[in-house]
Amino acid sequence: MLCQIADITKGVLSLFASGRLSTDDYGKQIVPIMEQYRLTHGKVCLYIEADVLLEGWQSDSLSGVGEVQLPPCDALVLVGGPDWFGNAVRLMGPFMQAEVAWYSLDDKQLAIDWISAK
Repeated sequence: MLCQIADITKGVLSLFASGRLSTDDYGKQIVPIMEQYRLTHGKVCLYIEADVLLEGWQSDSLSGVGEVQLPPCDALVLVGGPDWFGNAVRLMGPFMQAEVAWYSLDDKQLAIDWISAK
C-alpha cells in the first residue's frame, strides 16, 4: 500500500508505504501525484515514510512486465521501514538521478530538515 499523507512541510510531497507495493500503487498513485506536484511547485522533493511491515514491490513490478521507474525528482528521503530498507537505499542511492537519503524513524526530524533544505 502506498498513500499520500499531509505534506510534512511546504513543497515536499509526502507519502506513506506499507506492505507489498504494486504496479497499480505506482502507476495510478505515484506517477500522477508527482507529475501534478511538479506542475504546481516546479520541482518534486519526495518524502516517503515506511513502517516495519514494508515488504517491497510485487515481483511482477520488477520483472520487465509493467515494471516501475520513478519519475524524475529533485530530492528523495526515505524514513523508517524494516532493517533491509536503509541498506537498500544506501546501495541504490548513488545510481539515482536525485539526491537520496535514508533516516531511521527515530531520526524523522533530521529527515524532515534534510528534505526541507532542498
